[in-house]
Amino acid sequence: MSTRALAAIVLALAVAFLGIYGMGRSLWLDEAWVANSIQARSLPGMFYYPDWLQVNPPLFLLLARGAVQVLGASNWAFRAVPLLLAVTAAASMLGVSRRLLRPGFAMLAAAVVAFDPTAIEYSRTLKPYSGELAATALLLLASVRYLQQLDRRRYLWLLATVAAAMPLAYPAVFIVPGIVLAVAAGESSERLRRSTGLAALASGILLGMYWFSIRPNLAPELRDFWAVDVDHGMTAGLWAALIFCVAAAIRAALRRDLAAIVCALPCLLLAASGALGWYPVSHRTRLFALPCFTLLAMMTAQDLLRRWLNHGAIQVTAVALAIGIGGHAAASQVIEHRAIAEEDFAAAVGLLQERVGPNDLVLVHACCKEGFLLYSAMDRWNPPRVLYGDTGWPCCARGKDARPGISTRGAVIADLDAKIPRGFSGRIWLLYTTRPTQWTYVGLNEGELWRNHLWERGCPPGPYLRFENLAVSPIDCVNAR
Repeated sequence: MSTRALAAIVLALAVAFLGIYGMGRSLWLDEAWVANSIQARSLPGMFYYPDWLQVNPPLFLLLARGAVQVLGASNWAFRAVPLLLAVTAAASMLGVSRRLLRPGFAMLAAAVVAFDPTAIEYSRTLKPYSGELAATALLLLASVRYLQQLDRRRYLWLLATVAAAMPLAYPAVFIVPGIVLAVAAGESSERLRRSTGLAALASGILLGMYWFSIRPNLAPELRDFWAVDVDHGMTAGLWAALIFCVAAAIRAALRRDLAAIVCALPCLLLAASGALGWYPVSHRTRLFALPCFTLLAMMTAQDLLRRWLNHGAIQVTAVALAIGIGGHAAASQVIEHRAIAEEDFAAAVGLLQERVGPNDLVLVHACCKEGFLLYSAMDRWNPPRVLYGDTGWPCCARGKDARPGISTRGAVIADLDAKIPRGFSGRIWLLYTTRPTQWTYVGLNEGELWRNHLWERGCPPGPYLRFENLAVSPIDCVNAR
């Protein structure tokens, strides 16, 4: 077995094992509604999920739906596709790095991307961000292969990669312009025809996606959410990265380094889109640009160190750094307890299934509705009396006003009194989140308000049952006023 093949296998296995760690944990709010949408009865119902704005790209949804239909609904099955895409991203990153960098730098570049903490987290999360990472790495690999040998077969592979990457990852639109420019570079009419064909294909796919999957899922509340969720302000590190990208892009243009242009342009387009408010820029939404930035940085470092590249110490140091990054990533997963669920809906719903009586009432907060629906269906439990709160909605439930701070004490109490009229006699089981970020976003801890208001009505709370970022609270209204 060659050293190159061995390195690829070791990297893929490392990414897989890191993703598997914690893969069986309960899905939380952000994953639960995606899981419910991919189990919709029809494809239109998945692409236009009636309860939530479907922000996931169509190919990602189709792949996840297929995995669940084959493997059955389980925590592992829901996360199988994100993990597979993370492994694909790592392997593709190593592949493109080996074409542009010396072996030691190639291993280091692949390690930086594969073992990034955000990349590891989303390799086992039912969200599209590992797909975005894979799409970028595949596009870079296909474009560099073509630029190194301008034959028809590799051009067709590039077209196929673009056709697959765009419906897999919406941010692929940041990568394609640089590829089109690189393909068009030169005075050959054939290159112009090929770049025009590539641009036409990408434009057609983008228009189709906008009409069928993006436009029906746009709403003002989504923009309001991203205005709060994005990383506000430019840190010193981000300023340094931006300045480096600008300098590297100018250098690449002067030297006609097409591979560097393909890597630099997405970073600049992302920065411009974020500054103009066109695209949300947070730690996860900019993950797709990590392969581009990493390759650009490594190519620059390799060029600066070209006098010493033949010295074994440089290559050994790069490999040692790659191994160190992987080891640190593995240790951090254990130290930071990354296998613990963000919200343990599986355990909370399981307890309710055991204890809720036939005459009891279950009241589920709006932010817990999707998790409750998911795990009650997975457990084949059909509770006789369930009500759902209609305040404190997280983003982005369809048709709900989920703007930060919109919740008020009066609205919560009015919603609660409308659902549980005075004089109700019986036991009520409350299910709500204790995740601080939810109540900070809402501006009011509605779970505690529920307990206190029912207590004021003469319904004393029973034992407070804690789960990871969730609470189940039985309320006894037998002697309620």
